[in-house]
Amino acid sequence: MLIKHTIKGFILCMACLLLSQVAWASQPHSAVPAGKYTSLKTVSGQWFNVYTSGPENSKKGILLIHGWWGLNEEVERWADQFGIAGYCVMAVDLYNSKVTTNPAEAKQLMNGVNQSEANEKYMSTIKALSAPGRKIAVIGRSYGANQALHAALVGQETISATIIYYPYGNLISDQKELSLIKTPILGQFARYDFFLTPDKLEHFISTVNKSGLDMTVNIYEAKHGFDNPAGKNFSQPAQKLAHDRTNQFLDKYLH
Repeated sequence: MLIKHTIKGFILCMACLLLSQVAWASQPHSAVPAGKYTSLKTVSGQWFNVYTSGPENSKKGILLIHGWWGLNEEVERWADQFGIAGYCVMAVDLYNSKVTTNPAEAKQLMNGVNQSEANEKYMSTIKALSAPGRKIAVIGRSYGANQALHAALVGQETISATIIYYPYGNLISDQKELSLIKTPILGQFARYDFFLTPDKLEHFISTVNKSGLDMTVNIYEAKHGFDNPAGKNFSQPAQKLAHDRTNQFLDKYLH
């Protein structure tokens, strides 16, 4: 009798387990899907990598540009987050498969980027992202924000929105050149930025305004890198507010 009850209990347990697995499998999952790497070719014949994520048939596209550490796992997660939100994302690799956590090496890699070659990568990535009925935004953090302006300039006939987070590096400062950018810009700046200090930020905003660009300026009570969860200056309140504003900006200009 004890054996029979044990067998019946085991069968019942296994049946419950199977039903729970079926129920779980039928539910929508919130886990971020893994993207993949693919290669593109510039007009000069140079092959380079892009990390792609999100639905290929989406009507909303994002060109993502990494910071000075390179196209690392944090940038991949960033791309995947946009992907799970329904965007077709391509994160372009400016360092030719090199990443680092060393500031000196990061500076060397950043300074080694040839702007003409980077611009060709943007052109090829924008072309690959382009699809009937799809609108594209370019987004970058830190060095990637600096480069986002170059991408917006390169893709002036295609890009619908530009979002820059706490730019770092040599920003476009020529009014005539800036005036060629046709997209609205969302500027997510840090009040306590070690690079774009208040006086430099004021000068940049003034230059942008004189160029006739449409830039929405948000200044957060935070430091450079406040939006990067992997960084030492991450600020959850600033990140959340910036995230909400980014989503609102994308909803406005990619629909």
